[in-house]
Parts: sequence; C-alpha cells; structure tokens
Amino acid sequence: MEGQGAPRAGGGEEPLSSGRMNPKRSGRAAEEESRNKPKLNIQIKTLADDVRDRITSLRRSAVKKEKPLIQHPIDSQPSISEIPLAQALADERCMNLSEKEVMDLFEKMMEDMNLNEERKAPLRDKDLTTKREMVVQYISATAKSGGLKNSKHECTLSSQEYIHELRSGISEDKLLNCLESLRVSLTSNPVSWVNNFGHEGLGLLLDELEKLLDKKQPESIDKKNQHKLIQCLKAFMNNKYGLQRILGDERSLLLLSRAIDPKQPHMMTETVKILSAICIVGEDKLLDKILGAITTAAERHNRERFSHIVEGLENHEFLQLQVACMQLINALVTSPDELDFRIHLRNEFLRCGLKKILPDLKDKENEELDIQLKVFDENKEEDLIELSHRLNDIRSFYFLNNVCTDVNEVFHLLYNMLKDTSSENYFLSILQHFLLIRNDYYVRPQYYKIIEECVSQIVLHCSGMDPDFKCRGRMDVDFTHLIDACVDKAKVEESEKKAAEFSRKFDEEFTARQEAQAELQKREEKIKELETEIKRLQTQVIKLNHSKFHILTGQQTEVAPLHPTLPSENVPPSPLPGGAVPPPPPPPPLPGGTMPPPPPPPPLPGGAAPPPPPPPLPGVAIPPPPPLPGGAIPPPPPLPGGAIPPPPPLPGGAIPPPPPLPGGAIPPPPPLPGGAAPPPPPPLPGGAPPPPPLPPFGGPPMPPPLGGVPFAPFPVVPALPHGMKEKKKYNLEVAMKRINWSKIEPQEIAENSFWVKAEEDKFEDPELFAKLAVTFGTQMKAKKTVEDSEEKKAAQSKKRIKELRVLDGKSAQNLSIFLGSFRLPYEEIKNIILEVDEEKLSESLIQVLKNLPEQKELNALAELKDEYNDLAEPEQFGVVMSSVKMLRSRLNGILFKLMFEEHVNNIKPDIMAVTLACEEMKKSESFSKLLELVLFLGNYMNSGSRNAQSLGFNISFLCKIRDTKSADQKTTLLHFLAEICEENYRDILKFPDELHHVESASKVSAQTLKSNLDSMNHQIQRLENDIENFPKTQDEHDKFVEKMSISFFFAESAREQYEKLSNMHNNMTKLYENLGEYFTFDPKAISIEEFFGDLSNFRTLFLDALKENNKRRELEEKTKRAKLAKEKAEREKLERQKKKQQLIDMNKEGDETGVMDSLLEALQSGAAFRDRRKRTPRPQEDRLKNIFSLILV
Repeated sequence: MEGQGAPRAGGGEEPLSSGRMNPKRSGRAAEEESRNKPKLNIQIKTLADDVRDRITSLRRSAVKKEKPLIQHPIDSQPSISEIPLAQALADERCMNLSEKEVMDLFEKMMEDMNLNEERKAPLRDKDLTTKREMVVQYISATAKSGGLKNSKHECTLSSQEYIHELRSGISEDKLLNCLESLRVSLTSNPVSWVNNFGHEGLGLLLDELEKLLDKKQPESIDKKNQHKLIQCLKAFMNNKYGLQRILGDERSLLLLSRAIDPKQPHMMTETVKILSAICIVGEDKLLDKILGAITTAAERHNRERFSHIVEGLENHEFLQLQVACMQLINALVTSPDELDFRIHLRNEFLRCGLKKILPDLKDKENEELDIQLKVFDENKEEDLIELSHRLNDIRSFYFLNNVCTDVNEVFHLLYNMLKDTSSENYFLSILQHFLLIRNDYYVRPQYYKIIEECVSQIVLHCSGMDPDFKCRGRMDVDFTHLIDACVDKAKVEESEKKAAEFSRKFDEEFTARQEAQAELQKREEKIKELETEIKRLQTQVIKLNHSKFHILTGQQTEVAPLHPTLPSENVPPSPLPGGAVPPPPPPPPLPGGTMPPPPPPPPLPGGAAPPPPPPPLPGVAIPPPPPLPGGAIPPPPPLPGGAIPPPPPLPGGAIPPPPPLPGGAIPPPPPLPGGAAPPPPPPLPGGAPPPPPLPPFGGPPMPPPLGGVPFAPFPVVPALPHGMKEKKKYNLEVAMKRINWSKIEPQEIAENSFWVKAEEDKFEDPELFAKLAVTFGTQMKAKKTVEDSEEKKAAQSKKRIKELRVLDGKSAQNLSIFLGSFRLPYEEIKNIILEVDEEKLSESLIQVLKNLPEQKELNALAELKDEYNDLAEPEQFGVVMSSVKMLRSRLNGILFKLMFEEHVNNIKPDIMAVTLACEEMKKSESFSKLLELVLFLGNYMNSGSRNAQSLGFNISFLCKIRDTKSADQKTTLLHFLAEICEENYRDILKFPDELHHVESASKVSAQTLKSNLDSMNHQIQRLENDIENFPKTQDEHDKFVEKMSISFFFAESAREQYEKLSNMHNNMTKLYENLGEYFTFDPKAISIEEFFGDLSNFRTLFLDALKENNKRRELEEKTKRAKLAKEKAEREKLERQKKKQQLIDMNKEGDETGVMDSLLEALQSGAAFRDRRKRTPRPQEDRLKNIFSLILV
C-alpha cells in the first residue's frame, strides 16, 4: 500500500502541500521530527473522538469495484515518500499497534467511510497486514485535518483558524490564497471537518460573496475571489451535510443566481452547474425557490429572468458554458409535474432567444452538448404529444409536426378551432384590439409583454392559480372566479332568453284561452237567461189563455139557465136554504182529462173553521169539500175520470182565480180566523207520504238494563268517511324527532279530497326506516324564538302657510309645485283639457289637475276675475280653470281612458297566475306523490304521539319541514327528503317545474284584485253617465263631447273587457274554492296570497335543498378526488424520488460525500432526465395522414 495516498472526503484537486518533496526542505523536516512527535501523538489520541463525532466517506482504489453505478473521479494520491516526517513517524508507531487496536481503528475507519454492511463484509475478510496498512493510511489522512500547508509557511490550519481569517477582514490578495487553501481543505478533509467549519464558515463565505456581488465596478481580483468563493461553495456542497446547509440558507440560492454572469464564463459555468444539480435533488418546492431566486436576481437589473442563461448559450468560445446552460434549461423545464407549467417555462426560454440559438448549437459536434439537446427535444416532443391528446385528433397532426412554433400555422389552427363558434366574435375582438396598440418601437413590445402575462395567468391557472405567479411579481390577478362567473352568466342569459320566449308564448296562449272561456261562459249564461225568459213567456201565455177561457165559460153559464128558472119576469128566484148560492156547472175539462181543483170554501162568519181533510191516498182523486152548514146543496158528483168541479163563486161576483197548470201544486187554503196556523198541505197525488218523525237522539231508545243494574254502553269507534282506512301504526325501536304538523280531522275531509285517495304505504322501505333512525333518532330540542319588534316614528314637518284670499295653503302649495314643474301658460293648459289632446295630456298632469280646489272655491275665484292681477299664481290658475264646465268629470274620464290598458294589464296577469296555479296543483302527479311521501314519513316519525296515524296534514306544514333537524344538527328533514327523492323517487323532482306559476300566484292579493275590478266597473259606469249627460257648449275649443262621443266605442270596449275580466275572476274564485276542498283547507280563512306564498316558499326551499345536497356531494367527491389525486401524485412523486435517490438520498442518515460529483455526472450523462415519465404512445402515421387529408378537404 505504499504507492497509494490516503483517501480524502471527495474527488477534487490535490492540496498545495501534496506536491513533490523539496530536497532543501528534507533536512529541515528531519530536524523538526522531534518537535512533531508530540503533535503526532495528539492527533492519534484525538482520532477516536473525531471518528465518533462524524462519519466521513473515503474512497480507495482498492474498493472501486464495489462502488455504485455512478462513480466519482479520484485525484492521484501522494506516495509514502511524499508524506512528511511526522506522518512517517506516525505510520511507524501505528505499525506497532496490537491486533485489538488495529481492529478497533479499522472498524472506526469503515464507519467514517460511510460503508454499509455489504461493503464492510469483504473488507473484514482481508488479512491483518492489509488492515494495518489501511489503518496507517487512514491515520495519515486524518493527521492533516487541522489544515494545509501553503506556499509561504508550512503550518497546519484548523477550521476555526479559517473562520478567524475570514472574519478578520483580510486583504483581497490574502483572501484569494485563503480561499484557495480552504477549497482544498473542504475537498480533502472528512465530513466532520466540513461540519465544524460550516457552523460559522458558510455564513462568512456568503457574506463575502454578497459583498463582492454588490460592488458596482468590481476589479480583477474581486472577480477571482468571486470564482474562488463559488468553488468553495461547490466543495462545501460535495456532501449531504453541506448541501443541506446550503439549501437551508435563504441567501444561498439568490447569491448563486446573481453570480450567473456571462461576462465571467468560468464562474458562470461553475454556478450554472451548481444550480442544475440543486434542481434535480428532488426536495419539495425547491424548483419554486430556484425560480424565485432567478426572478429576483433578474429584477434587480430590470431584465428578463432567463436572459443571462440564454446569453451563456450564445458564447461559442466556451463550450463547457453552453453545455452547463443547456443542463440548467433541461433541469428547469423537466422538473415540474404539470404539463402547462413545463410548456410555459419552455416557451419562455424560446421567447428569450433560445429558438434562434438551437440550430447553431445542433451544428456543433460535441457529445456532451448533443446529449443535452437530445434531452431538450425529446421532452418537448413528449409534452406536445400529451398536449395533442387534450385536443381532438384533427389537431394532433399539427402538434406532432411542431407546426405550433410557426405564427401563421398557429393562427390558422386557432381560426379553424374558433370558426363558426360563439368564440369567433371574441377572437375577432381581441385581434381588433391588437390593432389599437400604439405603433411605437419601444412601447408596443411592452404592451404585448403585459398581454402575454395576462393570458398566461388566465390560461395557466392550475388549482386556481398560475404556478409561476410568485416568480413574476408584477401582476397577480386571479381570473378563475371571473371565468367561472362569465361562463355561468352566459348560460343563465341563454336560458333566461329561452325561458322568456316560452313564457311569452305561453302567456299569450293562456290569455286567449282564458278570454275564450270567459266569452263561452258569458254566452252560456246568456243562453240560460234566454231559456228562462222563454219559459216565463210561455207560462204567461198559458195563464192568459186559461183566464180568457175561464171568463168566456163563466159568462155562458150565467146567461144560459136564466130563462127556464124564472117563474115570471118580475119574481126573483127563491134563495137557497141557509142563504147558499147554487154552484155553477163545472167548466169543460182542460187538456189532459183533468179538471182544475176548486178553491177552498170561504170561512163562515162567526163559525169555527172545519178541520182539514185527511191526505188522500196515492192515485186517488181529491174528494170534494164537505157541504156548508146551513143546508147547502152539495155539488153533483164528478164525472168518471174527471177532476172535482170548482165551487160556486162567492157573493159579489168576483171571478175565481185561474186553475193551476197541469202537474202544478195545489194552493193552500186561506188562513182560518183566529190567527191559527194552517196545517201543512197534503202531498200531491202520486207522491209518497211524508216519513214519520225520528225518535229522539237519532235512534231507537236503548232497552232497560236487566235486573235494574245500570248498563254502560260499549264505546263506538266512528267509521272513517268515504271508505278511508285507518293509517298504519308503527312501533319505533328508536325515539324519533316529532313533526309538529296540523292534523286534519276526518269530518273535515270531503269526498273528492286528495287525502281520500292518498296511498303513502307504498313508500315503506326498511332502508328508509334505517336512514330515518340514523338521521333523526334523538329527541328534538325545543328552540326559543325571540321576535324583536321595532317602532318607527314618523316626523311631521311643518309647512309654510301663505296668505291667500280663497285657497288654503295646502291646495295653493300643490298648485304651485304643479305650475313650477310643467311651466305652461294657463290658457294652454285649459285648451289642452278642453280639446282632450291625448298627445300632451299625461298621467302626471291629470293627477295634479285632480288636486284642484273644490267647485265652490273655483266659483269664488271666478268672481275675482276682475282682480286677476292682484291674485297669487295658484289663484290666478284657479280663475282660468273655473271657466271649464264639469272639470272633474272631464279629468276623470280622460284619466280613466289613459289608464285603462294599464289597469287591464295589472289585473289580467294576476287572475291568470292564480288560475294556472290552481290547475297545476290539481294536475301535478309529482306533487301528489310528494305529499304522500311526507305523510308517510310524518306518520312513521310521529308514532306513539298525538299526531300519529294522521289522515292528512295542512299544506302550510311544508314550509316547516326544515325546522326538524337531524341528530347531529348537520342536516334537516327537508334535505333528507330531497336526498330520498333524488335517490329513489326521481319523478317527484318534477314538481317545481309543474308548479311554475305558484310563485307569481303568491304575489296576488285577492282583496286588491276584487277592489280593482269594482273600481273599474264604477269608473265605466261613471264614464257612460258622463258621456250621456254632458251639456252642450258653444266654445269652439271644447271638443270633449265630440271626442268622448267617438270614444263611446271605448266605453263599450271597456265594458266588454270588464265582463271578461269579471268572468275570469269568478272562474278563478271557483277554482280556488275547489282547491280548498281538494286539499282540505278553508279558502275563506286562508287567503290566496298566504296559501300560494307557503307553497312558493317550500318550492324555493326544496330547490335550495337540492342545490345544497349537490354542493355537499360535490364537495365530498371533490375531497375524495383530491385525496385520490394526492395519493396518486404522492405515488408518482415517490417513484420520481426513488429514481433521484439513486443519485442522492437527502433523508438517509449518514454523511454521504461526493454528492455534487454524482449529480453533475448524472446531468452530464442525461441519466437525470431519463424515464422522467411514461412516454405517450404516438399515433400511427397512416392515421395522421388520414386526419391531415380530412383537414385539407
């Protein structure tokens, strides 16, 4: 082992004292042998302690075959003859060590060399002599750990002495020698020495470098010191400890970035190599730190951040600098995981001038440079292939052939992508705005630069932001929210436009339908009226015919029997016994073979009324009345099949009333004397006798109890109405939260009610029960609601009162405001009203004119006509207007005509909204299923309470569903209902669309609607009366009668419109009443506004619950996807780190050396960029040709 020197901490240059031995100094070395002995003993004594503290990595030529794939160059080691005498004496002393001491030192040597067990095993198998020689070399190397011998003095410097030298502020020349000596010491000494120096020495090196970089005009010696400092930092980083210290210092990366100076190519080469190696270390966010440092260094000099790197490529005299710059470009561009970021960085390098330099670099024949150019092209092509997969196949041909680097081709590609799309107009607008950029040689590039930064920030927003935002430092605008808002707004505008068009068409169709129904209803009512009038006239004709016939027959019966009965001309006929008058013969029978019944006999004076006859049996003719007391001769019996003849007329010659029509009811007898009420009339012939009266309490009396023991009746369960079945009773295993709804009683349910046909049992599902138990399986907490009431006080301002002769202050003030706003001459205002000039008349003008004084005040003002100039302006105006006849009638008529269309347009939509809402609710099957589902859930959750087994519930309860919260207070019953509908009953989700007009109906006030219709009717009547009764006038300007006479057609049209609206309103009221019967609520107690307001609120709440559920699911899915993506990214990151850990493992324990050498060798060979990610398979060439042919066609 004599021909080999001691191993050092890493490959590097030889120390200054490792040259050949000077013959003149050999004697001096011999003289100093005795003086060096104690020092040698101290070094040997402290060796064990140094080994325990730190572990170093030393390479020997004897174990090179066992090194990893990437090996490091090792400088030639000094021979044994070059070792100083002190070291020779130390070797001689070590040769006398015992076997145990040699083995202990050998183990410590292997630990200091950072060898694993696999590499320690073959060394342990060597013989004792070889181990002793290795220990001697190890002790010889560590004996120099105190320092190096420089050219001027041969003393040994420790790490603390270097720190003292750097801290003392030595001159530039001495600093250069000190840095050169320090570089060699950092290269050759073990990691323990580097560790001792790094605690304070690294900060001093960075301070010196920063001081030199801050000089505005550095001298030649300053540039050399900068270079030596970069070399010292590189040597300091050639182990894991030093690299960690460099990365942990915030100034190190910034100072290294500032040291990228094309004017110093040697220093720049070293600096760029260091940054390239740091890029591929694989630490988190290390790339961001490097880019930030490069950006900050460039902004200090107001230049592009990659400009110096590109300038280094343009320096063709230093080939190693070009290779190093390409290494840094590849390290920066290939490090990001995001495709957008890689393309962004590559495009920035190309934009800085790399595009022009690449052809010249490819012409050079250099193996190292060709490797870097090949890495650049391969990664660029892979990124373009990945980008092409994001687009469709038609565009892949362009990217695969690198056409995207040509301006014309990119423009045509964009134009083909945007042609005939909604984006084309925006693209054209962008190009047009480009034309407006100032045509200035210096300003125009800056415009495009700012525009490019904005576009980059808009497009490259990965995870909501540009990954290169903080490296820009000039514009930081988050466009993500803006883009999402613009997209949502565009969709909403398009949907609203379509919805408005459909709504307009629907309203037109529905209005026409409602008007047609109103017209049809009006015609049907007219037909009924005409039919009733026809029947009435027919009845009157029949009555007149009967009366005429009766009169004629009565005269014949009085005249015909006179001749045979008279005994003589002067002898009167003898009276009948008792003063009775013989009855006349019966009239001939009426059509149908029945005779009219006789009227009841008159009451006898002073006699009692005879009892009423018993009711005749069905089918039996009415018997004649009994004979009068006093011997009245009864009438002859009726003819067979005929009716009873009427009794004789009463004395006085009064004509009896005509008999009733066939089939008519028999008139009741006259009231009896004494005021007693007559008994009820008997039933008509052929009718059923009246039923006997029911026993008390609606049923037969209960039998008496046996043996006198009281007997309690069994409770009778009332049967449910309309065949309804009793609701199922549920036994809950878990206490549920109760639903506080208004239970509908059975007697309130009508036969056609919705609750009669509701079938909620179909929703029974064990899974649903389980969800209910999990979600609402606790007692509901009562909440106290505090209602805060605020009182508002209205301040009344005092108005100034002017002194007037006739008018009061308020009227005068109103007129003053009016006259000041319109600024028209008084006579012109008067003529406008007289001429009914609708072009100049406006609603505001009419409303103000209606505030004119009362007529008596106007008359008083008319008497002051001679004092016109002495009056105030309001009273002067009153004098002019007092000459207009029926002023208020004119104004009311004109205003009503102007406002009529507005009144109609205000009333008609409200009627339509309520009518449609009523029809939608009864026709909506999805809403019916929703009510059934709510009834089912409520009965299940209310099991065991007073609200259980409900037949139905009040519709207003729907708005209170959200008040029932889950056990964990995170959701409500409304959200649960919406989720159940989404999962299992998708058809229920249609009800918000089916109840489209509920919201508009909720804004309708039935009272206001009725008052508006009544007001319209009153105004129409007043207009008609005014037109009819308006006096004639001789004033040529007064055209009110003329124009309003022409407008009489307007009155007819207004009346017709009102009739239509009235019919539509009546129909709406009937529909709402039917709706109340259908859903079992009182339409008189619950107004239209209240009922549909609750439904509209529930509809909105349900839609909001659906959105909130979707947001919650999206958030959960997003969190899940983010978790999966994070796990995938972590796996990929670990895979990439495993590949990088083949070069260096920053997390591994121990002091690994030769780190920078390994990283630089991996960069130089291209191993650091190999297998960065899986290559995307290329599309087949024939497929691309077919695609390209389609593009050309």
